[in-house]
Amino acid sequence: MFTHSVTITFCPPLWIALFEIYDSGQYSVAREIIGSSEPTGSDTKLFFERLDYNRLRYTKNLEESANTENKKISYKKLQKKVKRETENINFKYAFTKAQVELKKQQEEKKANSKRQLKEIRIALEEKKFEIKQIKRKDKHRGH
Repeated sequence: MFTHSVTITFCPPLWIALFEIYDSGQYSVAREIIGSSEPTGSDTKLFFERLDYNRLRYTKNLEESANTENKKISYKKLQKKVKRETENINFKYAFTKAQVELKKQQEEKKANSKRQLKEIRIALEEKKFEIKQIKRKDKHRGH
């Protein structure tokens, strides 16, 4: 069963369109920024006409849990659970499943770029060291 939905939300200071896909137990989400001012009907129509759907970057597929049945949870337990989840520093302002997945994707991108920058920095330091060694050897070579 394949379903998809589009939700337009306001995450200060931007209006964002969330594209969610549910495909036989798999869930993935992508986001696209609409703009900073509140979109009117014609703005949203123009946005969706210009949007390149092939360019959307969806998160990795997340397995939907089979236990999504509506169990009755007491009000206090639910309140404690929500408090624990909102205090998590990584996902402090992510309230929906889509926002959490997008935050995870952002954290992965951040870690990858950090790793690449570190590799580049180490390579530059090694290159500088090699140049320094060559200069030192040339200096002590003699006439």
